[in-house]
Amino acid sequence: MQTQIDLRAQFENETASINPFAQARMGLKPGQTMVKLDTYSIICVPYRLSIHGAVLIASFSREELAFFQRYVNGLAGLTLIFQPGNSPNPLKIFARCFLKSVSPMKGRESVGLLEVLFKPCPPDLLSILFDYFMLLDRLKVEYEDFKGKLISINADSAKVMGFNNYCLLIKGDEQAKVALFALASDTLAFLVPMNGPQLEIDTPVQMKLFFRSFQFTVPGAISNVTRLQNGVQKIMATIQYSSELVSIIEQYHFAERFTAKTAAAAENSAAQA
Repeated sequence: MQTQIDLRAQFENETASINPFAQARMGLKPGQTMVKLDTYSIICVPYRLSIHGAVLIASFSREELAFFQRYVNGLAGLTLIFQPGNSPNPLKIFARCFLKSVSPMKGRESVGLLEVLFKPCPPDLLSILFDYFMLLDRLKVEYEDFKGKLISINADSAKVMGFNNYCLLIKGDEQAKVALFALASDTLAFLVPMNGPQLEIDTPVQMKLFFRSFQFTVPGAISNVTRLQNGVQKIMATIQYSSELVSIIEQYHFAERFTAKTAAAAENSAAQA
């Protein structure tokens, strides 16, 4: 069993980008994050988290941004609220921090980035981050394990995965709704309608997938094109790693194994009766 020292060494340089997947898996309540500077409390949204510190997003006017820059190199307090799925009550974490910088976000003048360094990282936050980083490591392994193992999209599998039967193909400035009929961790198979963009092998694309749990976009490239007689294109696309998709596939296989075990147990009980 890995110790806290082992985990700290393993994830010393890891940083978590706080997207909807990270929020859901950590149980983070992003709208309840606050940074305290002197007597001022600033409502923020976590942007990145590591065991060393955090980068947070806040809405500032130009004058406010200049004002809060005077607190750089001073002390700050960061409050984060988490509620993991198995916890009935929220967990409030307070971290004493050193304010490293306050700067505008590139291209968005009304948005500021606050970077803080922990003094030190609170134990509860360490535990949450270690669990999340270990999850990401496991999903990267399963991405390799699930490669090429296509799951047919039908009413049953779509229900188990929470697939909303909606998928968008994005090619440059063009986009089209396509019919997804199979997926794997590294592959999507779908039909492009007659009025959709014409695709060739190696064309770079992005695929936006809509599930009940997450809506996310994954980049990829066309690996096979078959043009059917009715003008519809039957496409295979190779896609890059997506933590959201691998997590959904993982949960699908778990549900399938559970259903199979339940059915086998029922058959054994019936045979013994």
